[in-house]
Amino acid sequence: MTGEDDPVAVAKHHFVEGRYDDCISSLRGLAHQGGTLSPKVKHNLAICQHLKKDPDVDLLQLLQVLASGQGDSGDKEEDGDDVERSVELYNAALVHFQMKQYGRAISILERLFKVIEPLEEVLAYKVCFLLVECYLSSYQVEGAAMVVYYLETHIGKKSDNSSSSSSTSDHHKARMHLYKTRLYAQQNCLKACKREIKNVLSVSGTTASSLYLKSEFEYLRSNFKKSSKLLNSSPKSCPSKEHIPTLYYNNFACIHFRLHKFHLSVYYMSKALEENAKAVKAAPSGHHSAAYTVNHYYQILYNYGIMLLHAGKPRAAFECLTKTCTVYANNPRLWLRIAESAIGTVKEEEEDIVSSKSMTVKAIVGSGMYRKTILNTRFQRKFSCASADLLQEGAQPTLTFAALCLKSALRLLPAQAKSVPGLPSCPIKNIDRLRASILCNLAYVWLGLGDPYQALLPAQEVANQRTAPITCRLLGNLYMAEALIMLNRSSDAINCLSPDTIEMVKQTTELPNSASGTTGGKVSSSASGTAGGKTSGMAGGKASGAAGGKVSGPAGGKVSGEESDTTSDRPAPLQLTVEELQSTTLLNSVAVFCMRRDFNKAKRILGQYFSTHPDKEVSYQATMLLVYVELKQGNTHAALSILKQQQIQF
Repeated sequence: MTGEDDPVAVAKHHFVEGRYDDCISSLRGLAHQGGTLSPKVKHNLAICQHLKKDPDVDLLQLLQVLASGQGDSGDKEEDGDDVERSVELYNAALVHFQMKQYGRAISILERLFKVIEPLEEVLAYKVCFLLVECYLSSYQVEGAAMVVYYLETHIGKKSDNSSSSSSTSDHHKARMHLYKTRLYAQQNCLKACKREIKNVLSVSGTTASSLYLKSEFEYLRSNFKKSSKLLNSSPKSCPSKEHIPTLYYNNFACIHFRLHKFHLSVYYMSKALEENAKAVKAAPSGHHSAAYTVNHYYQILYNYGIMLLHAGKPRAAFECLTKTCTVYANNPRLWLRIAESAIGTVKEEEEDIVSSKSMTVKAIVGSGMYRKTILNTRFQRKFSCASADLLQEGAQPTLTFAALCLKSALRLLPAQAKSVPGLPSCPIKNIDRLRASILCNLAYVWLGLGDPYQALLPAQEVANQRTAPITCRLLGNLYMAEALIMLNRSSDAINCLSPDTIEMVKQTTELPNSASGTTGGKVSSSASGTAGGKTSGMAGGKASGAAGGKVSGPAGGKVSGEESDTTSDRPAPLQLTVEELQSTTLLNSVAVFCMRRDFNKAKRILGQYFSTHPDKEVSYQATMLLVYVELKQGNTHAALSILKQQQIQF
């Protein structure tokens, strides 16, 4: 049989020429000759139908066809079998990558990487480049560095001895520089990153990819003005399938977030969501791979939820973050953020109730100078119970649900590990700080639910955790004291609030490394333990190592999640200082002595508070406590003079 009569050769010729209909006809003709289609023919037929943009063949169906010919990708296969089916394995990994299933793609590509030497040069390049892309997309910098090193040392020599064209060699060098730039950015090696950016610009010129990478580099250096200029000067389109407007608005949102302009960052991120929806809608009909490539919905939604939380919109943040938990369920920091959103929503509802006259005023009696207002002193907070299924569609922002989220976050934290995956963001390195923040939130939630027994355990754990931030340890003492008061153990509560205990906590707290940040959560800081504040809120997202939510653009190919643990710049309005917590501790100890009717000690501690605080920094709670103590001691005129001096308006 001649080559022209061979249906396999004819099908290959049609495929190379791009005549997919003729190729499909030739492949189907093989079924009439042999009776059944071999796995390779099924594979080729599915590929042709997919490239033809057949609406009846989507990526999932294509993946099933590929898997039917290779078996379970998790099983151990012989090296010879992997070489024989290398094309099928690569295509299966490519489909997983397009569906953003990086773990499954990596498991297949690592099998091929073990047998990379016998593979054809073109396929070897594709396997290595796709493996690097998967590693970088999932923030596995060690794996990416290993493959990049192999490309430089092994395949580079192989291409020198081959007859590949100079244009192909230049293309490979350009991709290598792009990958090395992203790799150094994720490793926060700014000097090496700057060197590689120069190489990218010299090889590729001022393309959208190179300008976005340079903008990200300036972003990493906190040079936000120059980063914005580079974004504005970049081309509005690029040869790749990335949708530039989506990346543009996401990056601008992250820049404004780092500038603490949270409402403006929310606006730009909403524009990114709109552009992402337009890009998905504009994808070729039936070509599902294009829709997957341009779709960054969940990564942008994650960023959007974090920014809404910082902008003081916890309910909207809760709705966004709960949608992303189905995709990033293994991220403990995501569950912490969902819990923070629920706590913030409950707190907003409580403030609305307190400010409502119908809820605070029970009745008005009398008239004229005898007119009296009777306040409603029985406030009962009603919490709807959340289901134990954290992924339920109808999750409600309640304290009960927040407790379930925080428990899930604790379960995801390993007992001993240097880092834990945090997709869509970089790996979480400072696990002790994240654990302390989760425990603070958990103690706060149990106190809000009126369960001091449950609150006492996490409060004690974070108070005794020497590697926790000093603010979290002091908050743990506050929550522990409040739980002890609710358990009628006021003597133990006084010991927790004593200056000696606070000083011991400060002396035994291990100082953090200069490179480590704080993964804070929502915590309470009032004398009654019900007012919320963030120790060190974090948000944004980052791609290719950019802290705060950066998307690296077409070269990076990834929209990502939350702020890096290596970032020292935190939103200042969301921090609690040690001095503020010490003042709150003093006021709480005054409240405990008032409960024990020891007004002399309470007044002496208040004297210490007023002596260390100027008149402008004296809190409302401190003034009211002093008025209460004076009234209890029968000093009515002193109480009136304090009120007149502070000019408190009711």
